[in-house]
Amino acid sequence: MQLGLLLCDHTDSDFSRVGGDYPDLFRECIAAVAPEAQLQVYDANQHQLPDEGTRLDGWIISGARFDAFGQYPWLERLKACVRRLLEQGQRIAGVCFGHQLLALMHGGEVGRAPVGWGIGTHDYRWRQQAEGHRPAEGFRLLVSHQDQVLSLPERARVLAGSDFCPNAAFTLDDRVIGVQGHPEFTPAYSRFLIEQRKAYFSGSLYRQAIDSLEHEHHGYEVMRLLLDFLTSPQSGGKQYGYRDPQGN
Repeated sequence: MQLGLLLCDHTDSDFSRVGGDYPDLFRECIAAVAPEAQLQVYDANQHQLPDEGTRLDGWIISGARFDAFGQYPWLERLKACVRRLLEQGQRIAGVCFGHQLLALMHGGEVGRAPVGWGIGTHDYRWRQQAEGHRPAEGFRLLVSHQDQVLSLPERARVLAGSDFCPNAAFTLDDRVIGVQGHPEFTPAYSRFLIEQRKAYFSGSLYRQAIDSLEHEHHGYEVMRLLLDFLTSPQSGGKQYGYRDPQGN
């Protein structure tokens, strides 16, 4: 299984020295559920993107501290790359920032969450049948976000949500899947982010988030679901209904 990571950010050096960078977190999570998988990393934030002829079994857009609706030169190039990959019939999964970006590119709305920051672990309920392995009733993921997908693209199917984040996971045709939480996160990294951003949170939210890190999370199961979606035998592109945001 050959996968590509479109990397949109890096962990801070204070964490990366002991806990690794985002590619390390993704590799560890993927290896736990698909030891045969190989991950190629493209640092999109530094304008490193795959060549036009690159075809892999699936792609993942990482999280980032940036706004998916922001105006950054590297992000415009990334969006052009994502459109090309989809038009070629390749499949893409988005995590947090990547989830928001995929929704926004296809006509969804993304913005600051009216309920504020999501930190620690959050629980989600399944809204639709999802293919592949999954926890039975719902799932719990580590999260860190102040933006959300406020409304989904027209043809999207919501897979999972909560009162806090109604559009926590979605699919679009058979090309796109997104999840707001972070299957690749570890409790240690979540704790690092919570402590680093402590000034943004009320005392009660901070304490609740720290306490929630004691709960089991389903990062491996959700990563398995993403990989199953990316590598399922169906293939296509426009013949399966994919159209780019301009309707071509």
